[in-house]
Amino acid sequence: MTSCRSLRSSGVALVLAGLVAGAIAQAPYSLKTVEARPIPRDDILQLWREVALQQCADARKRFNLSNEECLREIARRADACTVSQAPSTPALVASTAVSKDIGRKYLQCAVPYYFCRGVEVKTEKEALAQCR
Repeated sequence: MTSCRSLRSSGVALVLAGLVAGAIAQAPYSLKTVEARPIPRDDILQLWREVALQQCADARKRFNLSNEECLREIARRADACTVSQAPSTPALVASTAVSKDIGRKYLQCAVPYYFCRGVEVKTEKEALAQCR
């Protein structure tokens, strides 16, 4: 005869195993698998924020900023970019094309342009004036 204690502990073990399996099955969202696993608005904007931050790996060459300056600049802009993108972002993104469009707009907002003498230049005219 099985005791209540062993039934209870085996039941707890099954519940825990189910929770662990569920947590493993819920891997983080990925921009690469958006069509197979649609991504909620907040999560997709966070993923694009991470992409923006990755641009700082080559910050000296791309923006004339140190890695740390680049990270600070993106962090400074990121919340405002998320707020500006949220109204036009679907509640659930299930298309690569839509994801890329969101990303293009987000990156234009969050990623810095080139800096000359500590000033961000966005146009050729500004670059000619600042970078001499």
